[in-house]
Amino acid sequence: MNRKRVLSSFLTVIIMFSAMLSGVSAQAKGGSWPKGPSTDSLVSGSAIVMEVSTGTVLYGKNIHKKRYPASITKILTALLAAENSSPSDVVTFSKTAAYGISPGDSTVSSEPGEKMTMEQCLYAIMLESANEVCLAAGEHVSGSVKNFVKLMNRRVKQLGLKDTHFNNPNGLPDPNHYTTAYDMAMIGRAALQNSVFRKVSNTPRYTCAKTNKHKMKRIWLNHHEAINPDEYPQYGYKYCIGGKTGFTHAAGNTLVTFAEKDGMQLVCVVMKSTSQKAGEPNQYTDTIKLLNYCFGKYKKHNVGGSDSKISEDLFDNYGSFFNSSNSPVRFEGESSVVLPKNVKLSKAKQKIIYNKNVKIKTGKNIIGKVTYTYAGKTVGSSNIIYDSTKKTYLDEASRKVVNKEIKSIEKTNSNPSLFHKIFTGIRDGISGGIYGVIDFIVNNIVLSIVILLAIIVIVMFIIFAITGKSIVMSRSRKRHGGYQSKMGRRNHAKRVRQNRKDSSNKNVRRNHSKHYTKKTSASTSDKPSTRKNTNYSRRRKKTRESFGKNFFDF
Repeated sequence: MNRKRVLSSFLTVIIMFSAMLSGVSAQAKGGSWPKGPSTDSLVSGSAIVMEVSTGTVLYGKNIHKKRYPASITKILTALLAAENSSPSDVVTFSKTAAYGISPGDSTVSSEPGEKMTMEQCLYAIMLESANEVCLAAGEHVSGSVKNFVKLMNRRVKQLGLKDTHFNNPNGLPDPNHYTTAYDMAMIGRAALQNSVFRKVSNTPRYTCAKTNKHKMKRIWLNHHEAINPDEYPQYGYKYCIGGKTGFTHAAGNTLVTFAEKDGMQLVCVVMKSTSQKAGEPNQYTDTIKLLNYCFGKYKKHNVGGSDSKISEDLFDNYGSFFNSSNSPVRFEGESSVVLPKNVKLSKAKQKIIYNKNVKIKTGKNIIGKVTYTYAGKTVGSSNIIYDSTKKTYLDEASRKVVNKEIKSIEKTNSNPSLFHKIFTGIRDGISGGIYGVIDFIVNNIVLSIVILLAIIVIVMFIIFAITGKSIVMSRSRKRHGGYQSKMGRRNHAKRVRQNRKDSSNKNVRRNHSKHYTKKTSASTSDKPSTRKNTNYSRRRKKTRESFGKNFFDF
């Protein structure tokens, strides 16, 4: 019975540990992303959080569902205006632009013939969401609003967006004017690269100077509550670096928010949401919840830093050619990778593709590309650039060495040796398990305590089962004479009866008192025995005494 109890207890412990470790180490072994807030906890119909430098999607809800964007369309309008003009350019309002809006539209009351600089127009578009200014800026850039809309859609295709089509520069409802949360995040990501757009988008208030039609200064306020929380202070967000609001009855509330913390920039887009005027939850509570979650769960790694595998395998070995201000070989722009905070950069799969047929020309040449993936997602990539204009140059011999090193890395990544697989598996399993356990405990404190108590109880049960000091077992033995089972008691009684039978057959005297000795019968000639003594002796032989003495000794 003890063996069965010990075995069952041992199996129970194994099952519990397996269940716990399978969930805890899922990130380390299989590579998984944090789940994030449940989609039901958001009032927005679509939502996304994207890391700006890599384009990695950190959270998504209906990110590819087509919806009306409303005024967040003006992010692309402002970006194209900033890219295709100078801030000092003078924009003259035509009658078509000044009167091309409907009653109730957002406006700064521009008049036909009014002259404003492009900088003033950008502030009017991004802060006051002025519809007529979008029309005037489009006419200035492309000659007509129609041509400007073509420019917008052309830029959409350049960004590789397949679920977006614009039909006007201001976002008014139109069956042919639609986008998705993902596409808007990509547009916002591109806009944030423009310094003029970043400055305008992050301005809480702007004072517009006098114009030829307005003889007084005008103060324009940013309607994004995270940037300018005058009306709703609870929605102010200290990490916000820009954004754009939007609303129509068809689109509902839409909101794009840019935020930066610890060197990581995020863009959050929510669509088909409710207004802050209707109370909570709303587009701002959804946005703040998602941004806080992503800043708390993810970390940005700079490729080429101290924790970068590529610097260990390639760049550190050839430091004279890589990662130097005068180096002819470098990464294109900022190269970074975004991973969950408990995952090291070495856990991401690295793939290096080298362009063997590249023909070096004067200037910048793309000679290869580095891509990082984790849990089935691309978490970072960068082109490897060779710049022939740098002071140092990559001669043919050095280029062959670099080429050989890259081939070696590609071969190792594609066909690792058995020893490499075993070593990597053990290393990743140990480190991933530790990080996984810590993350599990931090995120599930109550459940961790319950599991710990359960393990303690099971361990105590195993100890009791082995040592035989169980309280339940001791009580049952007292109650049943030392045997818990009915068959055990029957066998015990059977052995007792057999022992008694054997004892009677051997005529063994039960009383071993030193005060009693059986007297041998003497011959009648020596000493005649009396009937009394004989009768007593016979009775005494059949008497059971528990004290070991006869009653004469008392």
